[in-house]
Amino acid sequence: MKNKIREWIRRYLLADILSTVLSLLTAWVIHRTTGDNVLAAFVGSAMASISFYGIMAYVDVRKSLKHHRKHDLRYGFAAYFKDLRNLIVEFGPSEILDVLAVRPFFMYLMPKIMGEFLLGTFVGKMIADIVFFIPAVIMYEVRKKHLSD
Repeated sequence: MKNKIREWIRRYLLADILSTVLSLLTAWVIHRTTGDNVLAAFVGSAMASISFYGIMAYVDVRKSLKHHRKHDLRYGFAAYFKDLRNLIVEFGPSEILDVLAVRPFFMYLMPKIMGEFLLGTFVGKMIADIVFFIPAVIMYEVRKKHLSD
């Protein structure tokens, strides 16, 4: 189990840290310029998703390209769509739940409860991350077991 946890940390940590920073910065800018907590929660949440998946896609495609070069294979549309399929399988269920309800809810609610916008937004994002990563990790393991890379 220790090895699995290390694998999950290596897979997700960089993308999560960078998306957290970008999400908080975006939410803060929106909040400071508009004063609208709902807009800040939704735009911050969207930035978290866009940056997280951009980083995950970059890492996965780079790994796939390296594999293809090592085995003297062509990286074409089929390989690209396999990488895309893998991301959709791994993150699809989590993302639907996350983007439609969980992340904006907690990124809106926690600043209200805590009375501090940036800290509350950070706590809300961390709660949403926990909810997000449970099904994502499960689907990652299912994908590795049942779909060839």
